[in-house]
Amino acid sequence: MPQDPKKQQKAVMKKRKKAANQHKVSMKANLSFSKSTIIREARNYPVYECWISADWKAGSGLVQLIVARQQPDGMISCGVYLVDKYCLGLKNTFIRINYSKQRYEDEVVEPVDERTPLEKCSLELAQQMIYGAIAYADQFGFSPDNDFNLSQFLLTPRGELPEPYQIEFGQKGKPLFIAGPHDNATVIINQLERTAGPGNFDFVMPFGEF
Repeated sequence: MPQDPKKQQKAVMKKRKKAANQHKVSMKANLSFSKSTIIREARNYPVYECWISADWKAGSGLVQLIVARQQPDGMISCGVYLVDKYCLGLKNTFIRINYSKQRYEDEVVEPVDERTPLEKCSLELAQQMIYGAIAYADQFGFSPDNDFNLSQFLLTPRGELPEPYQIEFGQKGKPLFIAGPHDNATVIINQLERTAGPGNFDFVMPFGEF
């Protein structure tokens, strides 16, 4: 008995739709894998450039850094890091991948430089600042921003590069917490009381707080 043409067409369309959905899922998985591969291979790419806050030796203790590497296809992968070298370590970090050089300049370097004037630096200095701040903060129970799970792949593992720079973490031998607008000052000070001990840290609060 011949099959109803309408039913036959409906079955064909259903089959095509299923195949298209499977292809879409497969493409999405491949794209996700490609991004994951780029991130995890990033530390093997050649360094394109590194930036650090121009006042990193003094200033407020907040240091902005950018580490950029060039992918095999010529595009740029970069990690952006905000370090508190006086107390909290790596406060914020994020990555960008598959950026053209112009887009990287326009959307990463220029906006950061407008907020915090930057100067070029070596990868050794950038890494010593980031890893050193993380290690210092860890003594007092402060962990790096969660996105360091990704942005760490823009850095060479600690210990593989020399650390020739004299960088003071903390101030005058102890942590100095300078409260920012997004810091939970009460929680942080209570933690310093437990880990550093009373009298073994300093803090600066906005006028009228705490």
